[in-house]
Amino acid sequence: MPAATSGSRTRHRSFKVGDFGWIWIATVALFLVSLVIAPGTMRPTSLMAMLPFASLLAIVAIGQTVVIQLRGLDMSVVALVALGGVMAARFGADLGMDGLGVAVTLLAALVLGAFNGVLVSRINIMPIVATLASNAIFLGLVRMISGNRVSVTPPGIEAFASSKLLGLPATLWVAVAFIAVVAFVMNRTRLGREYRFVGAAPRMALAAGINVNAYIIGTYAFASACFAVTGILLSGVIGSASHIAGPEYLLPGIAAVVVGGTAFGGGTGSVLASAVAALFMVQLGQLVLAMGAGTAGQLLVQAVAVVVATALRNFDDILRLLKRNPRLAAGASVAASKQDLEKGTTQS
Repeated sequence: MPAATSGSRTRHRSFKVGDFGWIWIATVALFLVSLVIAPGTMRPTSLMAMLPFASLLAIVAIGQTVVIQLRGLDMSVVALVALGGVMAARFGADLGMDGLGVAVTLLAALVLGAFNGVLVSRINIMPIVATLASNAIFLGLVRMISGNRVSVTPPGIEAFASSKLLGLPATLWVAVAFIAVVAFVMNRTRLGREYRFVGAAPRMALAAGINVNAYIIGTYAFASACFAVTGILLSGVIGSASHIAGPEYLLPGIAAVVVGGTAFGGGTGSVLASAVAALFMVQLGQLVLAMGAGTAGQLLVQAVAVVVATALRNFDDILRLLKRNPRLAAGASVAASKQDLEKGTTQS
C-alpha cells in the first residue's frame, strides 16, 4: 500500500506542469495538429515567413508582461507601435542617419512611457484608463508627425529587419535578446527581486522602503520601448511605416500574456512563456486562415484560446480540491439532480 501511495503521488507530481508549462505543451500540440490539418503552414518557407511576425508579437508581449506583473495594463500599444515606425522613418530621413533616427525614437518612447507611469503611480489613475487616454494623445502626435501619410522605411532599417543570422530572421534574434536580458534581470539581480516584490505586495514593498513609484514608472517606460522597437522592426519587415500600424498588436499582445500564464494579480510571470505564447497565437492564426476562416473566426479562436488557458492555469487547484473533497463532484451532481426533481414536481 505505501508503494502504491508513493507511485500515485509521483504520478500526480509529474502531471503538474505549473502556470507556465501548459503553453509549451499547447504549442507543440498546435504544430503537430497543423502538420496534419494544414501541412502547408509547416513548410520551411511558411515558417520563415511567419517567424518575423511572431517575433514582433513576442516583443509586444514582453512589454505587456512586465506591466501586468505590476498589476497594470498598457493600452497605448496601438499608438506606440505606430510611433516607432513613423518616427524612425521621419527622423531617419530628416537627419540622414538611420541609427540616429532610431535613437531619437527610442528616447521619445521612453519619455512617453514614463508619462504613463506617472499617471498611474503619482496621479493614481487606473492603468487601463490612464493608458487609454494617453493612447489618444500619442495617436495625435503620430498623425502630426506622419501627416496621415505612409512613410517609406529608411534603407538601413529595412536591410536590418529583412536580414538573417544563422539562417533565422534578425527580428527573432532581437526578441531572443529581449527575453534573455529581461529574464536575467528578473531572476538574477536585486532589481528583479524587488520588482517582483512590488508586483506581489506593493504596500509591503513601500513599507520596506522600496521606491514603488520608480519601479512603476520605469516599467511603463521599458514597455513603451518594447512597443516602439516593434514598430521600427515592423516598418522594416513590410517596407513602410503608417499611423494605423498598431491595432493588430493590442489584443493579441494581451492574449499572449494571458495564454502564457502571467496572472493579472501581479508578482509572477514569465517573459519566455509569453514569447512562446506569441508564437502559439501567430501559428494559430495561420492555421485558422489555412482552414478558410476570416477575421471573425480568428477573433473567436483567440477568445477560446484565452478561456482555455485561464482554465488550465487553475487545473491543478481543481485537482487538489477534488482530491481533498472526493465527494465534492458527486455532491454537486446530487444537488443538481434534486433541483431537477423539485422543478419536475412543481411543474406537475
